[in-house]
Order: sequence, then structure tokens, then C-alpha cells
Amino acid sequence: MNVRLKYIGVLVIVALLGVAAYQAYWLQQLYFTMGEQVDNDIREAMRVADLKEVFLRLKSIEDKGPHGVMDVSAGIGEDGSIIANSVTTTRVTLGDDTLEQKTGVVLRSSPQAASDSATDENAFMKMLEDQISVTELAAMIQQGLHLGVDRFEGTRYEKYDSLLTAGLQQLGLSGDHRLLCIKADTVYQHATQGYVPSKRARQFLYDWADYGRYELTIEPTTGLVLREMAGILTASGLIVLLLGLAFYFLIRTIIRQRTLDEMKTDFTNNITHELKTPIAVAYAANDVLLNFGEQADEAKRRHYLALCRQQLERLSGMVEQILSLSMERRRQFKLNIEAVNLAGLLQPVIEQQQLKADKPVIFTTHIDPEDLTLQADRAHLSNIMNNLIDNAIKYSPDEAHVEITATSSAISVTDHGIGIAADRLPHIYDKFYRVPTGDLHDVKGYGLGLFYVKTMVEKHGWSIDVSSTRGEGTTFTIILL
Repeated sequence: MNVRLKYIGVLVIVALLGVAAYQAYWLQQLYFTMGEQVDNDIREAMRVADLKEVFLRLKSIEDKGPHGVMDVSAGIGEDGSIIANSVTTTRVTLGDDTLEQKTGVVLRSSPQAASDSATDENAFMKMLEDQISVTELAAMIQQGLHLGVDRFEGTRYEKYDSLLTAGLQQLGLSGDHRLLCIKADTVYQHATQGYVPSKRARQFLYDWADYGRYELTIEPTTGLVLREMAGILTASGLIVLLLGLAFYFLIRTIIRQRTLDEMKTDFTNNITHELKTPIAVAYAANDVLLNFGEQADEAKRRHYLALCRQQLERLSGMVEQILSLSMERRRQFKLNIEAVNLAGLLQPVIEQQQLKADKPVIFTTHIDPEDLTLQADRAHLSNIMNNLIDNAIKYSPDEAHVEITATSSAISVTDHGIGIAADRLPHIYDKFYRVPTGDLHDVKGYGLGLFYVKTMVEKHGWSIDVSSTRGEGTTFTIILL
């Protein structure tokens, strides 16, 4: 069983590590993917800000009156490349005459892999199916538009900066940044006040033509990516945690079941031996009476009869305790609560313990007040005290000194025996558990006494506490409040 449990534990740990490793790999890939998406969103924000800035200038030019004509067109070249034409016609007035001046710019993308794409009558449709080509086409049209508007009015860098800042804020990037606008021999720079890029700062470029571009410098977007992944990270962590807890409780349950099975086996062995002992002793005493009764004197006869009675009482006590535990598990089990005089209940218990003890026993009793009365089940309270006193005697070497103290708030039973080790105290109320007795090999029992005591004490609505010092003794206290 131990080997099987070891293998099960190893398999569980390997399974948990596998799940955790897969989750970590999946989250890492998701982090990279979302990081690329954020980078693309930043570049798109730069492009959109540029487009908005161009349209604002275009609107301003229209409001000032006609200055000329701008024509932007796009198509596919013979080599499969995308071509954008931007033709700007400006009007110049000299006296009574109006002159027109045309300026054209041709933008061309890299050639496509398929050299016959231009001759294919469905080339344009194929290009539309290619998302990259469509995006490139839109970008080149925007660049052509940019170049056309630049003929009439120069770029408004401050406006672009404000539009870009608004776009970045929509993405959740409200931190510091620096913007460079480079156009021919003109450089515009704007940065958030006090911002100095760190070594880890990243740069994003957007070219609107061969002679102009924007350079955006911001700090790493790790925080933004992690914020967007917060829900997934939390869910993944909870899943791993729940799996870990489930496996933990599974292993703990298996261990407890194994321990319970071992304790039941030990209990069966112990109880068989315990039951056989009084039966054998009573049988032997009875056999002596039958065979030698007439020849034995009165003293020996009474001795043998007392021995039979003592062993039968011991046997009856064992059976009663087991039946009590069995009844406790039934739902219909109820205590018969009545007013019980504690002194009157303790007297026969003490006498019985003195008679059955195989060593000298000295009892010291303090009951305050003397006529202390408790609301309890008489039979079970008697069994509780019997168990506590019996343990106090059994675990006292040579001579037992038992002190019983009772008040309206607590009942305590103290011995001066071998005591209980601190690491054993949390387990003494477990069913079938027996504290190792060291050199005391004659201590009988089957690990049900204290389990019964705790169960019945709690049934009464009380609680029980224990304090012990190794080699000095033990005190059990029933707290009645």
C-alpha cells in the first residue's frame, strides 16, 4: 500500500507540474501574441493620427477657398506591385491670368511574388483577398493624400502630437512619451515634461513618404499587456490552485482511508485479545469452582466468584463502550438528561476502580459545592468518569495518585503518571489511536476510551481540554460552560 501511495503521489505531482507547465507555455505564447497586437495598435494609432491630421488640413484648405485640384489613384503594376499616383494641380493668379501647375508623385510597393499577377484578369480581386496587400494599398493611398495636401499646407506637428496622445490614451497608454517628426531638413520634437527615455524604451516608426516620418518613443508596454491578460491570468491561477487543492484532498483522503483501515485491523486484533482475556480468566475460575468447589474453603470460593464477577464486569464494560459508540452514530441517538449529583455518581465509580485496579490507588476528591448537581446523562457521565479514571490508573507506574476536582464550571481528573508527549496530544481523541507507553508493556486498551469521552462530552454541549508533562502527569478538564 505504501508503494502504491508513493506512485500515486508521484503521478499526481507530475500531472500538476505538467498542467502548470502547459499553462505557463500557453500564457507565454498569449503574452507574445498580445504584445504584438499592442505594437500593431500603436502603429495603427500613429497612422490614424496622421490621417486625421491630413483631413483637418484638407478641411482648412477647403474653407479658405479653391487653391487647386488633387488627384490620388492606385492600381497594380506589371510586376505585381501596388502603385499610387498623386497629382496636385495648383492655381497661381498673375494679374488677370490664372496659371495651373501640376506636380505628380508615384509611389510603388515591392514587387509581388507572382510575376503574372498583372496579366491575370482577377489580379485585383486576389489582391483584395490578401489582407496585407489591402493594408498596403490603403497606406499608399494615405501617403499619396499626404503628399498632395503638403503642397498646399505644411504638416501641423502639434496637432498630430495631440491626436496621437488621444489615440494612445484610448489604448490605455497614458504614460510619458517622446515624439520626433522628421521631414526633409526639418525636425520637430515634443516630449512629456521631464520624460527621459530609459534604456528599455521602445521606438515605433511611421513613414508617410520617402522624405518624412514620425518616431514615437515610449516605455515598454508590459504593464498594458499584463492588465489585458489579468482575467486570463486569474482564471488560470484559480484552475491550477483548484486542481492542486483537489489532488491534495484526494491524497489526504486516500491516506486517511489507509490509516483508518490499518487502525480497524489493529482494533480487531486488540479487541479480540481483550475480549478473550476476561473470558479465559472467568472460564478458568468457573472451572475451578466446578471441579474443586466442595474441597475449597469459603475464602477461596468467594475469591473465585469475585474474580469471575470482575472479569465479567470488565467484559460487560467493553461491550457497553462499543455499543455506546455504535449508538452515537445513529441519528435517533439521544441523551437522557436529568439532574445528577456528582458526588453520588463518583462514589461507586471510585469503588469499582479500586476493586479492579492491580496496583495501589489513592483518590483525592474536591467537589465545590459538596452537593454539586449537573444536568447530564447519568450513564454516559459515569462512563466518561470511568474512562478518565481508568486511564489515570493504567498510565501510573507502581502506585496511582488520582485527583478529582469539580466545580460548577469544570471537572478535572489529574494523575501523576508517565504523561503524554506534546506531539501526541493532538491525536489522543482519534478513534483507535493509542499513545505509545514506552516501557509500560502491560497497559491494555484498544483506542476507543478517549474518543468516546470526547464524543459524549460534546454531545452534552461541553468541551474537553488536556495538559500533560512527560514524566510528571496528565490533567483532563471537562469545561461545563
